[in-house]
Formats: sequence, C-alpha cells, structure tokens
Amino acid sequence: MALRPQSARRAQVQKRCDLCETDTNIQYRCIQCQKYMCEKCNKIHLNVQTSVKHDIISIRSTQNYQDTPTSMITDNIPCDRHKQKLCVKYCQNCIELVCEDCIDKTHTEHLLYGIKEGCYVIPMVQARITKDLWFGENESKQLQKSIQAGHSSYDNVIKKIDVREIEMKEAIEKYANRLRAQIETKNVYDEKQRKTSEKKIKDIRNILNLKESELVRTKKSNRADIIVKAIREISENFPTLDFHPLPQEVSDFMSGDITVSEIFGSLQSKLITNEQSNIDLQVIKSYTTGFNQVDKLLILDNKTAWISNYEMNTLSKVNVDDKIRTVEDISADVCDMSLTASKDILLSMTDSTDISLLTTKTGQIKHSLSVSPLLPWGIHVTKHNDIILGVMEEGGTYNLTDKSCRKVLIFGMNGKQNDSYEYDKHKNRIFTLPAIITSNINNDILVIDNITDYSGRVVVLDRR
Repeated sequence: MALRPQSARRAQVQKRCDLCETDTNIQYRCIQCQKYMCEKCNKIHLNVQTSVKHDIISIRSTQNYQDTPTSMITDNIPCDRHKQKLCVKYCQNCIELVCEDCIDKTHTEHLLYGIKEGCYVIPMVQARITKDLWFGENESKQLQKSIQAGHSSYDNVIKKIDVREIEMKEAIEKYANRLRAQIETKNVYDEKQRKTSEKKIKDIRNILNLKESELVRTKKSNRADIIVKAIREISENFPTLDFHPLPQEVSDFMSGDITVSEIFGSLQSKLITNEQSNIDLQVIKSYTTGFNQVDKLLILDNKTAWISNYEMNTLSKVNVDDKIRTVEDISADVCDMSLTASKDILLSMTDSTDISLLTTKTGQIKHSLSVSPLLPWGIHVTKHNDIILGVMEEGGTYNLTDKSCRKVLIFGMNGKQNDSYEYDKHKNRIFTLPAIITSNINNDILVIDNITDYSGRVVVLDRR
C-alpha cells in the first residue's frame, strides 16, 4: 500500500484555541495579543480589564485584514514586560513600544515618541530594505558582469598568447635562418680565401726548397766559379712573398639583452567597461529668460518657479508656460533655497548667519533660525521635514586650518538641532565647503562639496 505524503497527514490536524487549548472551532483573532480564540474564550477575553479595548476580528476577515496595508493598531497594546499595562510610547533608542512602568525604570533619558508618530520608522525600514535589496541586486548584476568579463578575458588572453607564440616562433625561425645564411656565405668566402693562401704558400715553399737544394749541391764542389754562377741563377727567380692577408676576426653569436616579456609581451590589467555608465541626456524643452544669469532654480509647481540672480541680488517669481514671464521680483541676496512641505521657501542668504523663510503667498521674508557665528551655504528640506544646512566659519577659504568649521547640520522645523556631521570615524574632515545639499528616497544625504572654485566632489552620508 502506497504511503500518503506527510503534508496530506499534517493538513488533517486542526488548530486549537490559543487560550483554552482544547476547542478546535476557531472563530476569532485578537490583533493586539495575536491569539486565535474559540467563541467561549473570546467572550472571556473581552471581559478582562486589560483586553477590554482590544480589537477582535472574525477569523473569516483575518485574511482581508492582513491584506489591508493601512490597518495598523496603535491603541490598547499590552506591554511585553508588564502584562497589566498598555504601551503608551515608542522608544527611538531601543526601537520598541513601552508602557509607563518601562519608561520609569529604563527609558527615562531615551528619545520617546507617540506610538503613531514612532511608526514613521516603518517606511524608513522599508526604504532601507528596498535600498539594500537594490544594492544587493545591483552588486549581483555587477558580479555576473565581472564573471562574464573574467571568462571572456581569460579566453581572449589565452588566444592572444597562442597567436603571439606562433608569431614569435615563425619570426624567430625566420630570423635564425637568415643568420645561418649570412654565416654560411661568410664561411664559404673565408674558406676560399684560406685555400688560395694555402696553395700559394705551398708553391713558394716548393720553389725555395729547390733553390736551397741547388745551393747545397753547388757548395759541395768547392769551386768559386760554380758557386757564384749558381747563386746568380738562384737569385734571378726568387718568388715574391705576396700573401693574402689572413682574417683577423671570426664570427660569433651574441644573445640579445631584451627580456622575453619585452619582446613577447606581458599581462596587463584594464578596467571592465560599464555600459550602464553612459547616460543619454536629451533636451526636451528650453526657455530663455531676461536674466543675465540664473544661479538657483526652485520649482514650486508645474507652472511656477523661483529664480535667484546673484549679481542683481534678486529673487524672481516666474510663470512657466510656452514662455517665461516674471510675476514678482524680491530684493534678496540668496545663496541657496529649498521648498518646505507648506510650499514656502527657506533661504540661506549671502554673508548672513540667519536662515529666512519666504511665504510664497504673500512674498514676505522673515527670520526662521540662526546658526551664528557660522554662515549657512547649502540648504535642503527633506520629505520628513528635516532642515539640512551646510555651514562654514566667517571669512573661511578653501585652505582649511585647525580653526576651520565645515559641517552639515540637521534641524527640526522647530529650530532644534538634531544632528551634526563634520568628521568621519577616523577624525578626518568630511567637507571643504558643503555648497549644495539634497536627499534621496532612502533618506541618504547627498552633498556637493566644493574643493576649489572650479572643482568638487559628491559626498553621500548614510543616515542609518
């Protein structure tokens, strides 16, 4: 008999009530307690003082409840540590919900928010997960490209080495044959010269030997007339000792001093080209203004913008349609500007320690906050209503000293400073001049840091 799959056997086991642990007729679920209950236990649960305000849903609607993204219970949640107490705050330091007893015992100096307010971390965590997943996916793609490039490079290099080896073998063989031919030709010539010289020396020696024999024979006669006559005959036909000069040099082969890598080639590193780095930018529409220059541009809506003109100390409101039309000019020496959630504009002003607020409906500018004695440069308002400022000391230059102060400060809309960035974990300065600031969906801070009047870099701060 065939055995049934274990999954089929497990499917027959019914879930019991989480409270009485006997009844299998589950009909309800408590959102706060995360308990499944039968009819009887549900009635008892609702009569308990600590759970009288809990949200009970029918098990049939549980799936619908779970699928509803806006369903989030923030009231009547029992404390994990003090079962008789309800959670009243969210602790930013510990990332947990706490009751009044928790606050008194361990969270007195911690940063506390209302539970609903504290739940802002949910989209931030989701954004971080999304960002990290994107980076992971991107890194995986880059890894695959690197692997593919590595394999392709390996095959390519091996092929080039093989081709070069054949080329070098053919070139070396051809050159060696040419050297052999040269030495062979020279050797034939030298051998011919040697044989000619050898024959001439032999002939002269034979003649001289004959004359020597004749002289010896004549001397034996002891007669002066015969000897003188013989000497005259011997002297008349003396051979000329005109020999060919013998070679003073012989050929030799000297190996070249060039290393094999110099003549054959060597392995080198090169960057993997990234096709995605080529961004195709196209102008879809352009406008001509009456300004001598446009320093800062802030889009208010799809038909309204604000433009600052540094040379004319003017901040202009313009309407954008088929053409640009100036609606209002305000005298303001603007360094940078950023839009708030209320559609007003925060301004950093040249040579001023104050941040000003421009009410766009009235055109009035008033004081918002001060960073004295520092001077604000770049300014940005995040989607979470944080004000981010790039600041420097008065009279500062690009040549930093121990007294230089180049920071990025973070303020709340209430004007309270929440954070500051000046040095990294190695105590090195992060910025030279934080001139332009923005943020992305992941709440990272992106800063254009001017190093000189004509060069700079982008610094990204991860606010995890």
